[in-house]
Order: sequence, then C-alpha cells, then structure tokens
Amino acid sequence: MDYDTYTKIYDSTVSPILEYASAVWGFKKYNPLERLQYRAIRTFLGVGKHAPLPAITGDTGWTPIHMKTQCNMIKLWCKLCEIPEYRLCRKTFMWDFNISNRYKRTWSNDVKTIMTKCGLQDVYFNQNSERQPTAHIVSCVKNKLVELHQQEWLKALEDMPKLRTYKNIKADYNVEPYLKKCLSRQQRSVIARMRSGTLHLEIEKGRFRNVPLDQRLCKMCKSQSIEDESHLLLFCERYEQLRTTLFNDIRDKYNIDLTTLPANIKLKHLFCNYSKLVSNFILNCFTIRQSRINC
Repeated sequence: MDYDTYTKIYDSTVSPILEYASAVWGFKKYNPLERLQYRAIRTFLGVGKHAPLPAITGDTGWTPIHMKTQCNMIKLWCKLCEIPEYRLCRKTFMWDFNISNRYKRTWSNDVKTIMTKCGLQDVYFNQNSERQPTAHIVSCVKNKLVELHQQEWLKALEDMPKLRTYKNIKADYNVEPYLKKCLSRQQRSVIARMRSGTLHLEIEKGRFRNVPLDQRLCKMCKSQSIEDESHLLLFCERYEQLRTTLFNDIRDKYNIDLTTLPANIKLKHLFCNYSKLVSNFILNCFTIRQSRINC
C-alpha cells in the first residue's frame, strides 16, 4: 500500500474516532492517543518498537494528535464567537469566558493559552469586535504549532545518539520522498530501519549487549571499524562488488558519479535518494551476512 492511500485510510477511519469531540477536551496531550498513531506509523514503515520516534514521525511528517485537537478547539471558539447571543451554547460559552478570570481550569483559559502561544492573544480578547476569518485564524494557529513542534523535534534529534546519521541528513519535518516511491514492504522497511539507526548492525546490536561503542566492530571485514550505516554503505570491503554495481547503476540511471563525491555527501545521497537501488543493495548485503553466519 502506498503512502497516500495509507494516510487517507488512517485520516478517514482512525483519526475521526481519536479526535471525536476533541474541540472540548483537546488541550492536553494524551499519550495513549499519540501511541496509537505511533503504532500506525511503525506498521507502515515496517520498523520495530525500538525505532526512535523523532525518526519515524519525521519521515512520515504526520501531524501529532494534540496539535490537531488544539486546532479543533480554535475552530470551535471561532464558531461560538459568531453564533447569536440567545443560543444556549453561546450563553454557556460566555459563562465559561466570564469565570475564566477566577478559575484557571476552564475551557476559555485553555483556548487563551493556545492563542497566546501562537501570538494571537489580541484576537482572543477582541472576540466581539470585527476579526479575521476563521480559516485565517486556524491557519495561523496551525502554522505556529507546526513551527514549535519542529523546534522540539530538532532538539529531540540532537538528544538521541542513535540518530547520529539521521540528524545530518534531515532538517525539516515532512514526508520523505522514499515513502511515495513504488517500493515493496521489505524495501521500505529496510530503508526506514537504516534511516532510524535500527538495522541489525553491530553498532545497534551492541547496545543490547552493553558492548562499548568503540568495540562494536564489523565482523564482515578486517578493517577494525565500527559497523554503522556509513561503514555498510561506503567502506566495508566485503560488499565492494555490490557497492560497485550500485554506483554503476546510479551513474547509468541518474547520470551521477558518486565515486567522485566526498564521503559525507555520498552518504547523504544514498540516504535520501535512489531508494529502490539502495534498499536492494542493503538486502543483498544482509543475504551475504546471513550466509556467512550459517557457515
């Protein structure tokens, strides 16, 4: 199943249930709801439970649940400001607004917190005067929440050693092109695991055996190098023939000679482009690894 279809099904069948009546209760971040969305992302990417959240959410670019629910609150607030004063829901809204000066835990105070965070406190306090259209207000709130979320996401990348390579190739919170390519589930999974640092390489397996980082060496060659993603893709002598074939295929198909590029640029190209060729290369590498283990 391709990314657009999967996202459409999720947004049409799962999200409405998770966000039901969220315009009333949606101020807080509810971890069970977020975890359900994480599970849907992991299922699509084909990664395990140890895949870092910043990597899998950053690749799909899905909006967190709590951001959607807070936008729903702003939509409801705008609607309540527009309805006639004789309506019961309008009277309830005004009652909540009036007591918000005395009590902190009110719906109006939650809306005010969101708007203040988004720099729209003037809009909140001038609700009865002529104001901007609802669509514009909601768009401003959403854009600001996305901006704040991206800042938190970038900080999370810096705080996770496992994402040593990922943070050098990913700077924006949006869907990655490889997810929209025509890849098999196995190909998509191996690319996602490579990007999230959860391929079954020594640098990852050593974490669970408490092996010091400098001792997580490649067992497929004699270089005495740490076996990480860059070693697998660029340096391991055991896969030199496969690597030559990969670079030749890229040169023939895309007219780019990776052999002339510096290692860091070459690695970024392999992480971000040529997903089908790179995934096949990794799968072939692991076939060789498995055959050696069986021997």
